[in-house]
Amino acid sequence: MRKYEMLVILEAAPEADQAGETAQIEELIKRLGGTVSKTDVWGKRTLAYPIRKKSEGYYVLFNFELEPAQTFELRRVLGLRANVYRQLVLVVDD
Repeated sequence: MRKYEMLVILEAAPEADQAGETAQIEELIKRLGGTVSKTDVWGKRTLAYPIRKKSEGYYVLFNFELEPAQTFELRRVLGLRANVYRQLVLVVDD
């Protein structure tokens, strides 16, 4: 298992369920065999450039442990979700 940090930008529209989407991402990490150690919600912020004609996004930072081979599946599944604008997975050095 390796430690990772992932920043996810979600849709910030009022009708979007950010808390539910955050819980689904945590559940996805657990289904892939990982453990989530910390979830830090940064909230709504202005984007540097428009994404899908939107100027705001909802930022969430996840700290978790996962097998390196499973990160590809994690990024693939998040890329298919409509409410996820961007994600970035980084390895955390000890």
